[in-house]
Amino acid sequence: MRHIQNLQGAISRYNIFINLSFSVEESDINRQRIVTLTAMTALEEPPHNWNTTPFASSLVSIGTHSLHLSICGPPRQTSSQPLIVIFPGAGDIAASWLRVSRLVSSHFRLLLYDRSGFTNSEARPGGPPRQAAVTAAEELRALLKATDLKPPYVLCAHSYGAIIAREFLHLAGEEVVGMVLADGSTERQNLFFKIPDEDANTVCQGVNLARVTGLREDSKLSREEWRERAILISRGADATLEEQSAFNEVCETLREKKQIEKRVLGERPLSVIRCSWKRDFEKMYQAGVEAGNGTVEQRRAVREMLDGWEDIDKDLKEEQLKLSRNSRFVHLPDCGHNVQLLRPDVVAEEIQWVMNSISKEPVALL
Repeated sequence: MRHIQNLQGAISRYNIFINLSFSVEESDINRQRIVTLTAMTALEEPPHNWNTTPFASSLVSIGTHSLHLSICGPPRQTSSQPLIVIFPGAGDIAASWLRVSRLVSSHFRLLLYDRSGFTNSEARPGGPPRQAAVTAAEELRALLKATDLKPPYVLCAHSYGAIIAREFLHLAGEEVVGMVLADGSTERQNLFFKIPDEDANTVCQGVNLARVTGLREDSKLSREEWRERAILISRGADATLEEQSAFNEVCETLREKKQIEKRVLGERPLSVIRCSWKRDFEKMYQAGVEAGNGTVEQRRAVREMLDGWEDIDKDLKEEQLKLSRNSRFVHLPDCGHNVQLLRPDVVAEEIQWVMNSISKEPVALL
């Protein structure tokens, strides 16, 4: 584990919007949970029909290479019932969504997949694409076609995954019938935050986000689930660096589409969850200062960024509500950025709200 933690620490220092640090839950190990996570990442034979099997997990070819996906939940009963598609954040993986999937898949069909280069998904041939988020969305479209998983879709996206989800929305149009954006990145984020931020990297050098912020203790994953997730994340180091290096490009590419100005979702339901990345980074900053990291000028620059963070983040998150005329806002000021790990119940509730807004027969998950 030590070499994995060291690798993770090195990766996470590059990008203040990427959280890949590891945590451990203190509760007893639940054997069924371990089996479930193992099954999610297993390399099994693809099922005969991805639409009817109760659970399946395998690599699937999209022509250029293969992506790993898992599907769970009851088969859709009608052609109008949506499939929920999960979009992890930058450098994150499907295994981080284990608790959310357990809550949601009791009633709804759910797809989790790992982008190119993460966990068991093969690296994209030819190196980093020119339009990273667009390419990721196109690859998901190819994956859905290869598995014959037809629309409609409800998209649930975290952090950088929101950029990819909205590129998918651009491609899929009316096939998307609702969205949940969980502390999602936006097209204007690069106008306010630098990626990478050399001052922040220096001040936070050597700081373990999971320990400093309490993520390790507060995550709802079990001890073994977290350890296995850590191993899986470590496989995607190169893919993580590719995603973070494309930060400016993906924001600019999405901004050109003017989705917010066009209110592109129309009346389709949208839930926007805002957490507190600043709360996490404030603790990292304090730990870095206490460790003697950075010059006076570097510390001042990071301090100024943090002082302005709250208002900027509020504006960026609330701006996302304009994507739809049927939207609602959930603010979790005491929850760190990784809401899928810390408050999977809230994410599940918002998925339920979107699904019930679409369905004529609402259900209760919790």
